[in-house]
Amino acid sequence: MSRTARNHPGYGLPVPGFSHAVLAPAGGRLLTVSGLTARDEHGEIVGVGDPEAQVRQIMKQMAAIIDHAGGSLDDVMQLRTFTTSIEYWPAVETVWRDLWGAVWPTSTFVEISCLYDPRQLIEIEALAVIAPDDERK
Repeated sequence: MSRTARNHPGYGLPVPGFSHAVLAPAGGRLLTVSGLTARDEHGEIVGVGDPEAQVRQIMKQMAAIIDHAGGSLDDVMQLRTFTTSIEYWPAVETVWRDLWGAVWPTSTFVEISCLYDPRQLIEIEALAVIAPDDERK
């Protein structure tokens, strides 16, 4: 589905690509994706100590989950990212630029004290809006 940023001119963009609001096309199906960490299909943590590798693994798994529901990462409207260090932002930003270019989903990036396993550096959850079955290409 087409994600359209709706940025208000009275509120500055903190970084290029940031979206104040995203308008989802009407008639889509809402998909919520639980917080994902950098685990592979066997439950093993990928990219221990490497925040960019962990974000890439999370997004790979998120893409597979959304694909299984009939959509793609292009259908993601909102992300919530939890990190054990705010200093991991450049790694997250790099991956998002690779995935979404100039129009990102709306997002929140929050530093927390820990995740379930201390080797996990980042957790990301998402909201996606997927076209109805009769509109999918």
